[in-house]
Amino acid sequence: MMSLPQRHCWILQGDFDWLNQQAQNFYQSVPSSTRFWVSDHIAPDEAIPVKKAHQHLGQECDLLIFQVTTEFDADAFGALIGCVKAGGTVLVLLNTALQPTHWLKRFLNIATAFPAIQSFNQQQSLPDLVLPGTENSLSPVIPTEEQSKAIASVMKVVSGHRRRPLVLTADRGRGKSALLGMAAAELLKSGKQHILVTAPSPANIQTLLLHAHQQLAESKLGKTSVQWHDAIVEFMAPDAILQSQPATDLLIVDEAAAIPANMLEQYLLNYSRLVFSSTIHGYEGTGRGFALRFYKTLDRLAPGWRACALERPVRWAENDIVEQFSFAALLLDAEPVDGEVISAAEQNELIFETLEQQQLLSNERLLRQVFGLMALAHYRTRPADLQMLLDHPDMRVSVLRYQGNVVATLWTIDEPALDSELAQQVYDGIRRLKGHLLPQSLLVHAGIEDAAQYHYQRISRIAVHPDCQQRGWGQLLLQQYFSTTGNADVVGVSFALSVELLNFWSKAGFKIVRIGHHSDEVSGSLSVMMLKAINADGEKLVKRAQQTLAQQWFFLLGRQWHELDATVVIHISQSLNYDESSKIDYQQQVRSFAYQQRPFESSEWALWQWLRFSVISQSFEQLTEVQQHLLIMLVLQGRRWDTVAKELNLTGRKQILAELRQAIKQILTSETH
Repeated sequence: MMSLPQRHCWILQGDFDWLNQQAQNFYQSVPSSTRFWVSDHIAPDEAIPVKKAHQHLGQECDLLIFQVTTEFDADAFGALIGCVKAGGTVLVLLNTALQPTHWLKRFLNIATAFPAIQSFNQQQSLPDLVLPGTENSLSPVIPTEEQSKAIASVMKVVSGHRRRPLVLTADRGRGKSALLGMAAAELLKSGKQHILVTAPSPANIQTLLLHAHQQLAESKLGKTSVQWHDAIVEFMAPDAILQSQPATDLLIVDEAAAIPANMLEQYLLNYSRLVFSSTIHGYEGTGRGFALRFYKTLDRLAPGWRACALERPVRWAENDIVEQFSFAALLLDAEPVDGEVISAAEQNELIFETLEQQQLLSNERLLRQVFGLMALAHYRTRPADLQMLLDHPDMRVSVLRYQGNVVATLWTIDEPALDSELAQQVYDGIRRLKGHLLPQSLLVHAGIEDAAQYHYQRISRIAVHPDCQQRGWGQLLLQQYFSTTGNADVVGVSFALSVELLNFWSKAGFKIVRIGHHSDEVSGSLSVMMLKAINADGEKLVKRAQQTLAQQWFFLLGRQWHELDATVVIHISQSLNYDESSKIDYQQQVRSFAYQQRPFESSEWALWQWLRFSVISQSFEQLTEVQQHLLIMLVLQGRRWDTVAKELNLTGRKQILAELRQAIKQILTSETH
């Protein structure tokens, strides 16, 4: 394979008008098919908003213009830098009016460590842009030697012994998705009829589908499938596969690290021909923790499994400077301390510390250990988390250290009290705030009207070094942290529901106060929120929140949570102390639903309580027949929305809610006169 040219990166700093002019000049100087211009400002027609940057995933370009006017979007930068091909150029345009944040300061410092990353300001003249010739602008369709071996390994999964899954790992730009698409095409050519592909979202597999389509003459490429004669390569959501368990010649699980381990285990039990693939250092998360945990599962359930790792990039040169810069700037390759260094640690030798953001900024080794440990423990640790770690004013980082090395870390976010007017708007469903997850959840979903008066600290993430787990160090970290919460009334945490996590947080003194209404689209799990009181005020709030859930629990179990695992239901039922003397005032929730925008799911129990008595009132008899039937079917009987819409000839959820609110208003108005 011929050696590929290096990519380039220029950082330009100046005022908005000058940067915009440079962007225009460079953009116009290259062919339209090979350029992306992304901006966080209302930019000219040529630029796309940074929030839509992910639409370019799976595409390639020779020139990327990344314009930052108000706030650097680290996730978008991490996603798009992988679209730039060998010999291409990344232009980062930084407005001099930008706030000099810790994150930005570090980004620019890292750039100076790479001589190939060139920086220019408004007073300097810029060199001419040199881009690769058109012969390099097409994606390589012929697989490399490394890709060919991987394709053969995929084919062997289907033709060889059953229950010998393949695990394919690589960094971005190594052609992993491309080879999976080519392998799928080869399987169809060999006579296989059905290749099933799953991933966190259809966007993850667009490159796979495109390469399958390119290899199959006369095939039809759709948004989620490639049809070729009577055969098909098609996408299905992770939870949908478990529900319907369709037959297939091969199941490909792409970005497997982003899919919960219990679902991957179910795939192993249900399917005998499987390929799991995962990105090791990616902008969306890291596959290293996945490898540590999932390989043990494979050893237990499929001991004949095989591994295949792609090392050589196909989109850019080996030792590519831009890749090295992005890894360093975004900490994509951050690692926790080596296990051997901390293997002798004893609990009484651990030192608890709260780290200042300035400490992390000035100590790169410490920052890499903290971030690397979190990335290892949580797949979805992204560049935006690094930004938050360094810049969020309400962020706190606590650690346990052994001889200066980080063995456990806890990230928390301060959520202070809200003013009463804002709190009422949140309660009524009119406002939704960025942040303040705990008080918002208690206002909107639990209906606790004074929830915003309290001071919360929310645990964002916790991680213990994998070589130090099952020693009680997570509990030790929490106990040490509880003594440093200052004037907070309550500490809270929200996570995907599992018995293991419920046990961990219960052991630390947390109480269940809320179960989510909607399942996560990847895991199929509901979220759970738990609180721990820090003082007497907090005790009153936590007790009230627990009582609210206890009173609604068995009603909502049949309405919204009927698919919860029975083991989880037993655990939660036994943890809730139901107090007959504690009564919830549901009238305010009913009024807020009728006259404001309070969500139906958050008001369902209150509406049911209220309607049990109102259905026999004279006011109910004054409603139209459609209104009466709507209230009975939806509120008292809990029928499905689509069933109600069809039977009452309503267009859908929006019209149902409007009619429902109107009917309840009429009854409330009539009852007050």
